[in-house]
Amino acid sequence: MPPDTNRGPKVAGGWIRLGGRKLAEASCRDEVLAALLSLRSRVDDQVFTVREVFAEMQAAGTRYAESTVFKTMQRMKLAPARPPYVRLERVGQDGFRMADCDSSGLAV
Repeated sequence: MPPDTNRGPKVAGGWIRLGGRKLAEASCRDEVLAALLSLRSRVDDQVFTVREVFAEMQAAGTRYAESTVFKTMQRMKLAPARPPYVRLERVGQDGFRMADCDSSGLAV
């Protein structure tokens, strides 16, 4: 590598850039899961509507729209491909509940 490619200060050791990095933000799936867990701990019911989940997310300061939350909850009905292995089940017209899943995301 040519010597003139490093335009930074001449110090010993490697570069550590902290200013240009952004912290990873929670995905909509992560926020939905946090809202569901919060609702389950507060309410005896296990079935929640999209509006209830969205209201909980708004109280926590979400940046997602209600339509995005609905689409995410619809996608969460499929077997999850990555942790956390949480799958939702549709309960009639009432709403969604968390399905009991093993580590592969399949309902038990």
